[in-house]
Amino acid sequence: MFFITHREQFGPVTFLWDVNAPDVARAARPGHFIMARIDEHGERIPLTVADFNVSRGTVTVVIQAVGKTTLEMMALREGDAILDFIGPLGLPSDIRKLDGTVVLVGGGLGVAPIYPQLREYKSRGNRTVSIVGFRNRDLVFWEDRFRESSDDLVVTTDDGSYGRKGFVTHALADILSREKDVREVVAIGPIPMMKACCEVTRPFGIPTVVSLNSIMVDGTGMCGSCRVTVGGKMKFACVDGADFDGHLVNFDELSLRQKRFVREEKAALDRYRTESAKMASFKTMAESNGRPHSTCELPVPENTQAGMPVPPTQAGMPVPRGVPKNIKTIPPERAPMPHQPPEVRAHNFEEVALGLDLEGALHEAERCLRCKKPRCIPGCPVGIDIPGFIAAIQQKDIKRSYQILKSTNALPAVCGRVCPQESQCEATCVVGAKFKPVAIGRLERFVADCAMGRGWDEFPQADSAVQKKAAIVGSGPAGLACAGELARNGVKVTVFEALHVAGGVLKYGIPEFRLPDVIIDAEIENLKKMGVEIRLDTIIGKLFTIPQLVTEMGYDTAFVGTGAGSPKFAEIPGEAFNGVFSANEFLTRVNLMRGYRQPLYDTPVGMGKRVAVVGAGNTAMDAARVSLRMGAESVTVVYRRTRRESPARIEELEHAIEEGIQFMWLTAPVEILGDASGWVTGMRCQKMELGEPDSSGRRRPVPVEGSEFLIDVDTVIYALGTTANPIIKQTTPGLVVNKWGYIQVEEGTGMTSIPGLFAGGDIVTGAATVILAMGAGKRAAKGMLEYMGNNTGRNACATLEPVGSN
Repeated sequence: MFFITHREQFGPVTFLWDVNAPDVARAARPGHFIMARIDEHGERIPLTVADFNVSRGTVTVVIQAVGKTTLEMMALREGDAILDFIGPLGLPSDIRKLDGTVVLVGGGLGVAPIYPQLREYKSRGNRTVSIVGFRNRDLVFWEDRFRESSDDLVVTTDDGSYGRKGFVTHALADILSREKDVREVVAIGPIPMMKACCEVTRPFGIPTVVSLNSIMVDGTGMCGSCRVTVGGKMKFACVDGADFDGHLVNFDELSLRQKRFVREEKAALDRYRTESAKMASFKTMAESNGRPHSTCELPVPENTQAGMPVPPTQAGMPVPRGVPKNIKTIPPERAPMPHQPPEVRAHNFEEVALGLDLEGALHEAERCLRCKKPRCIPGCPVGIDIPGFIAAIQQKDIKRSYQILKSTNALPAVCGRVCPQESQCEATCVVGAKFKPVAIGRLERFVADCAMGRGWDEFPQADSAVQKKAAIVGSGPAGLACAGELARNGVKVTVFEALHVAGGVLKYGIPEFRLPDVIIDAEIENLKKMGVEIRLDTIIGKLFTIPQLVTEMGYDTAFVGTGAGSPKFAEIPGEAFNGVFSANEFLTRVNLMRGYRQPLYDTPVGMGKRVAVVGAGNTAMDAARVSLRMGAESVTVVYRRTRRESPARIEELEHAIEEGIQFMWLTAPVEILGDASGWVTGMRCQKMELGEPDSSGRRRPVPVEGSEFLIDVDTVIYALGTTANPIIKQTTPGLVVNKWGYIQVEEGTGMTSIPGLFAGGDIVTGAATVILAMGAGKRAAKGMLEYMGNNTGRNACATLEPVGSN
């Protein structure tokens, strides 16, 4: 929680907070912003840092109440607390000594964030001229602060009730006409104001910097919601800015994008004003408490004698019952997995696959041949003893089966649901040569679900006096697997997570109907009971840096498992229209921010009724199926190859088809069409045919000349993969990355170019599966253990020089 230590009202809807956030205050610089969330149901609101005081540990933000969430913020008083205060985010402003005058222009709410820039420019020895504009005298604030740091100050009001009458642009034009040594102009305020300032400075050729804190969800480059066009290229304001060359910004496009959620925001505001009582009585679904309980009735284990369990064999399996097993004696058919009917599940977010019951699990376990030289284990990225845990099911010893699973897999309930076993362990199953392979994933899920709430997990106690310390950056699959392996070996582990909940892509990327939050929360709770500490709202590379972790913060080693993060777009005309999303943004709004539970939760989604999803991987299937559940009238997946080349799991593809998702194979978008108000009205596509294989091994799609056609859509969701997030690289000297920005590591250990710093998962390989990321986390944990064991002297990581977040 973050407490409001001071509050000040500047006008009817404008107010100031000083928030107690010592770490953020220490790392903050002019130009940074933060993300605030007032409570569990609130949306994430970007706020530019207006001031910061390291000695008091406070950060100042100025807020204007224009919608439901900001009105709720205005109701808070000194001593109240907000749930999340995440930052600092963005790049700090490039402030330096210039040979001449700097003019700083703040309009309305932009007056507050321009103040720390003014103060910093002045401290660097610059001559400063400030222009601050307000609608009327009652809204004027901080005039005394600006006078202290300004060689000249002009205050304007629209109505002339105080200072100079008129707009800030009029004052700017006058100053530029008489001041001949202006070297730079900085303008912060409403988009029309910043655009007008840039047009005033353009004829003079004076560099003009503007700040673009546009609509954001995460603020770390993950979603692409804040994309702006600068110099004809797409930029993400949260990681490439928020400061940009104003003469290169497409302000018209940006103005239209600011209206993306106006309909939902108006509806939320109307509800807030007129239906408070109704909202208070809104029927809520049960929230995750992190500890679900299994309702599975457990059998009595067969491998018991006089109440004592029979010891396992050397291979880790219970003693076999003496019945020879071969392909002729096992059940040929898989136990069927029960599902919600398609016509029902397409309208809810409840889990689609309902899980095997005991009878089905015992049937499926009997299909395992318990091979002497099992091929399935090498096919598992985390090396689960698959014959061992299945043999324990055969013996009806579900607890023993769970213990075998947990000895190598920190997240069996997760993996049993979302891992592509059909292309890994099940692909090498001997039974698959004649019948369908053993349903290993379904059995893994059954066992993990049976264990929920039964207290079967074992939590080793380490000697705190001699414990080594490890920092894990990111709480996605790689980070959690690494943390679990280290904790199991007695290491004191701290996981740093940038978002307000732990789980990474498991939380924001995979919808509830495939992976319920309660399952993720339960697995994470088990890690906490092993001694793993999880620090939320902590962006490494911003709040702290890797060098700080391994020097002043005392960690012996660190692991980077941040995921790839930044979304890809097709780079075709029209991608700036409202209604164009990355799948990351769309799924984050629906899953992480619970947009599917509006109006109980505040985050708008902004989806239309006719949706096109570009891509055909698992993320595309998730986006398409979520769209349907969010009320889309039609959902079409557009993919430039055929169904055979689709990278989605067969099960997910079949589920999408059953639910009514339409597919356009051998089709690629070439342009997104929109209207004058900035909204998507259609998508121009082109038919493709397959040519020779490309670097991925799949046949390259080739455009068919003259085959263009239009499809009627009002929403386009890109599910084309991700690229490397640059934040860690930017603040870690000596870290070697490849040409795509992914961290380079030693294959066997996961160690990076910096001794003691390890990495794994998507930030190394690019976008991959949950289980591959977990395998990388486990391998890195072994490398980290070896590193700490062999490095009893000075920490080799400590050779790094700490760098600031700027």
